[in-house]
Amino acid sequence: MSYFAGIDYSSHAVDIVLLDEDSGAAKWEHYPLSISATAFDRTRSVRERVPTRGWWDDSSVLAVGIEEPRGHNSGALYRIQGAILATIPAELLVQPLVPSEWRKLVGLPGNASKDDVRQFTHGYVLWESTDACDAYCIALAVSKLVQQEEVAV
Repeated sequence: MSYFAGIDYSSHAVDIVLLDEDSGAAKWEHYPLSISATAFDRTRSVRERVPTRGWWDDSSVLAVGIEEPRGHNSGALYRIQGAILATIPAELLVQPLVPSEWRKLVGLPGNASKDDVRQFTHGYVLWESTDACDAYCIALAVSKLVQQEEVAV
């Protein structure tokens, strides 16, 4: 089995969804960051909390979609994104996707709400976490990009 990965994150946790290339089955992994008062200190815990470089190979990940921060608190989120990227092998395709872009790629309006995303994923996953639903859509979006040959694996 090979997978497309979608990553959604905040300054409190990282959510990764692996989407099976053939069956479309999805697996969700949730990685809480340290319980610290500051986003800066929580960023420093990313390396210890998220999968190591070998995990990506062991999990047969073909390509990764990762949310590109926008809006409120983007500075702290860019630090988190950088720490996550440092744990992914350099040879693995990683495609940044702004929220409106991944929403459109899966067939939602670019301004779809969190509830819209949760309703869209309802037939595919049983998770209630909005972050997991976002990560699922990001994985689906990167799989569509690869299938459309807009990004090369």
